[in-house]
Amino acid sequence: MWKENLYQPVEVLTRRHTKFPIDEHQHSFYEMVYVREGSGTFSVREEGCPIRQCRYRARSLFLIPPDTTHRFTITTCSEYVFIRFTPQYAADYLGRRIEQALGASVGQCVVALRPEDARTADLLFGFIEAESAAPRERSNPLIRAWLNSILLLVADHYLQQIDQALPQTDPHPDRALYMLQYIQQQIHRPERLTCEALGETFHLAPSYVGPYFKHHFHEELRSYIRRNRIRAVEQLLTESPLTVKEIAARLGFTDAGYLVKSFRTFHAMTPLEFRRQHRHTPHAGTDDATAESEPTTSRPA
Repeated sequence: MWKENLYQPVEVLTRRHTKFPIDEHQHSFYEMVYVREGSGTFSVREEGCPIRQCRYRARSLFLIPPDTTHRFTITTCSEYVFIRFTPQYAADYLGRRIEQALGASVGQCVVALRPEDARTADLLFGFIEAESAAPRERSNPLIRAWLNSILLLVADHYLQQIDQALPQTDPHPDRALYMLQYIQQQIHRPERLTCEALGETFHLAPSYVGPYFKHHFHEELRSYIRRNRIRAVEQLLTESPLTVKEIAARLGFTDAGYLVKSFRTFHAMTPLEFRRQHRHTPHAGTDDATAESEPTTSRPA
């Protein structure tokens, strides 16, 4: 059986078919499939179990986990948005708890979102499709932000099935997922990500913010914020010509020296070394060289 691999963390494809070009197959990655228009049948086969199938139509959504044997059979001409991503992408950008929730899609690939979430997802898929069709300099960060929002909606769908994401006494059942999304949106504003600021935003005692986050996402809040700030640095290093000083200013680091120090702790290399390894035409200026050769010992951002 044919099995497809993915050689980048995330990939977006839009395809229109009257006959699906691939028969029964597997992937080594997650594939989210959103049907923009058309109709047909989606089927899943697991070893030792009968084939399960369902009809699809416009706005149907599927999340196909790695190593799942599946196929699409088209009845009327169909347009799909395929979003492919690795398990590590989900773990790195959203946390282990969300990646584990997405893994619950095994055996139940159809995603039936709540009506309000389905409307939001439809808009986000439209943004992703339009941005992919006419890419700009900032397209990749935008697409990732929209994709992460969709993944949070889908993860919430599975969390409701496998576990209560929040204690039953909590009056705000979506608060934990909103907090995760808020952190990603404010990753360049460290002053908004302190326990005091998060506590005020989400109506929690500052001393409870850390335990609250760890309870729901199985990870320390500080580690999650630090990792996502470094991911944001990586994106700007590989997708923009900004210098290290400019990246530090944009992401709210105290100064370029502290960014370099933090980056080396995480990657065991400097930002410029990372840029040289991950892009073919690095835009390293004299400001970068100065920042990396003279790291300071500033207090953490």
